[in-house]
Amino acid sequence: QLASVSASALLSSQAAPAAGPMIVAHISVAAQDAGMTCLASNVPFLDEAQIGVRGFVFAGTEDGHVIAWRAATYDRWRTLDLGNGERDARVTAMACTSARWLWVGLATGRILVVDVGAESADDAPWMVCKAWQATDSAVASIHVDWTPLLTVRARLQVASVHANGSVYYWDGLLAMDWQYAELRRRTPSIARTRDVIVQINSWNIDAIKPEHLERTPEDRGFLRSWLGALGAHNEPDIIVVGLQEVVDLESKKMTAKSLWHNTTSKAKSKSRGGAGGADISKRYGLWRKALERALARGATFATSYRVVECQNMVGLFVCVFARDDVYRSVRDVDVAHVKTGMGGLHGNKGGIAVRLTLADTSLCFVNAHLAAGESASNNVARIAHCATITRGVSFRRPAAEHQAPATDRTRDPAADMSDAALDAFVDGGDGRVFLDHAACFFSGDLNFRLRVSRQQAERHLADGDLDGLLQHDQLLPMLATGAGAAVAGHGLPAAATAPAARLAPAAAPGPAQLRARSRSGSLSSLSSSDEEPDDSELEPAGAAGFALRNFHEMPIQFPPTYKYDPGTDRYDTSEKHRTPAWCDRVLFRGSLAPARARAQSPPEPRPALADHDPQGAITPLAYQRLECRQSDHRPIFAAFSVAVKDVDRDARARALADIRQQFAAQVAAEMTYLAKVMWLCRHTAGMGRAAALLAAAGGDLTDALRRHANPT
Repeated sequence: QLASVSASALLSSQAAPAAGPMIVAHISVAAQDAGMTCLASNVPFLDEAQIGVRGFVFAGTEDGHVIAWRAATYDRWRTLDLGNGERDARVTAMACTSARWLWVGLATGRILVVDVGAESADDAPWMVCKAWQATDSAVASIHVDWTPLLTVRARLQVASVHANGSVYYWDGLLAMDWQYAELRRRTPSIARTRDVIVQINSWNIDAIKPEHLERTPEDRGFLRSWLGALGAHNEPDIIVVGLQEVVDLESKKMTAKSLWHNTTSKAKSKSRGGAGGADISKRYGLWRKALERALARGATFATSYRVVECQNMVGLFVCVFARDDVYRSVRDVDVAHVKTGMGGLHGNKGGIAVRLTLADTSLCFVNAHLAAGESASNNVARIAHCATITRGVSFRRPAAEHQAPATDRTRDPAADMSDAALDAFVDGGDGRVFLDHAACFFSGDLNFRLRVSRQQAERHLADGDLDGLLQHDQLLPMLATGAGAAVAGHGLPAAATAPAARLAPAAAPGPAQLRARSRSGSLSSLSSSDEEPDDSELEPAGAAGFALRNFHEMPIQFPPTYKYDPGTDRYDTSEKHRTPAWCDRVLFRGSLAPARARAQSPPEPRPALADHDPQGAITPLAYQRLECRQSDHRPIFAAFSVAVKDVDRDARARALADIRQQFAAQVAAEMTYLAKVMWLCRHTAGMGRAAALLAAAGGDLTDALRRHANPT
């Protein structure tokens, strides 16, 4: 137990309760580690030789960190940030189910399963292999029950006890996740893969209407140029148009109308004079019609496009189109809205997510508008908004292709794997959260700024030094493409109009986190600031504490898109004199091409078994800004080639039957053997002796106990 956060941590082993507690580690706790809440260790699962290589003591903290010390030398090894900037994300419970798997419970009610070990401490990947929201109540404790492994069912039960008195039981073997990952490995033999082109167009329109694009000759016909930026002969399969500030968010009158429109019913809006809501809805309708005209047959492309989904939220607007011949292959469309303004009450800031399945591959698109402002607290708010949006996205689970009979609702959960619709998702997900999808895109007015003064930025721009200016970008160091790579090129192939090489795996998260001082800032601040950015206050958040840390961005090879005087090519000349910035961005996360994934090290911090499914592999094609002077932002577009798959249902059924047999013979058998050894440890001196007894008894637990009682 932990006697004092300022003294020493004493961990009691469960290996030999009959002989009393055994101290396996004596660790000095530094002052900055104050606030430790719980302890766990994988030492009880290791023999004496393995402890020096793979043995760790884990400590959870108030700010959502897990600290690991080497059990043999007691030196601090690694820190993992599981909070990702989320409020009240303190670690409240931990337990090891084996030498490799650490279960972590948070005050938010989330449970995470972390892979904390490989064959040695130096190459341990520390992957968060599964995370889910068990309930809204804090996890008070986590208990591991090995008993079912010694029965015919051969299961490992993990129980989470919550502050509200509820208890949930989970599959400690993560059978479905293991089997899904193995099934994905076999995708090349059960599915046909093809590439589709996905185009994302994003623009903060500063409350203009489509008719404003007809004001000047150079802007006339702009929508066709923007949507057809890849060229008339390169017709995208999917086009996603995301607009921000469709209504004037700086207008108190309009903001009040939009807030009323989004918090009252249509009946109330009509009875109480909902003209404001009608005006807002008309704005969205005007833009939808303008986009449909631009994508009609012969307008921009030779073929026409159909609307898959069209949604709005206060100033946000997203419209997803599919080419006519692609439309019939689209299914499982769903939408989620996440508000981040006014502490989550108002949609002036936030995101709209659209999910769809194309063939047997899932895609998810988020159009976001994050907190504005140049101060350090504004940046903290943006980081918090990313976490709020990615975690707040909640979709319906797609309908099963073959529903289970009503009398068979208590069947093995793994039987749900017969639903081939779930092949579209990754990492054992079922499509209900953002990162369940094979290809994820996060775009919009993300509002990240530059950590330089206006004068410094102007000098870089005058010299044509975009790479030098990008060194001061707030967002890039937190992305997978920016971690450990030079900003110039961002570690990705240059964008082009022809397909580029497949992406390299994302770098593993580094140890950098936001300091507690930054965390204490106002997470809901939406105000602008005239203050000059202070580099000393802006910590390089790094990959570890950022919700989009595994996302990539194509190299930026165009000038900052914000902030212009509308109608001109001049950056802001108002009294605020804002520093130019790349506020408008397109980020993406997909699976990796198999050849590159095998050759690169370390891999992206996602489940290791999911390397060989090509679905969702993304090839960047183009990333550009276009010129339209009607707004204070310049519009951008990005194009990608995305691998999608068509599954052979019969081949899948055969593969799944084989995988289930493999799981029973390999994983379940190994864990059952470990359970027997752990049970024998209660009566022997340690793991080594218990393993020797079990081996001599041919795996028979009763015989092993008999041998221990009668050694002669």
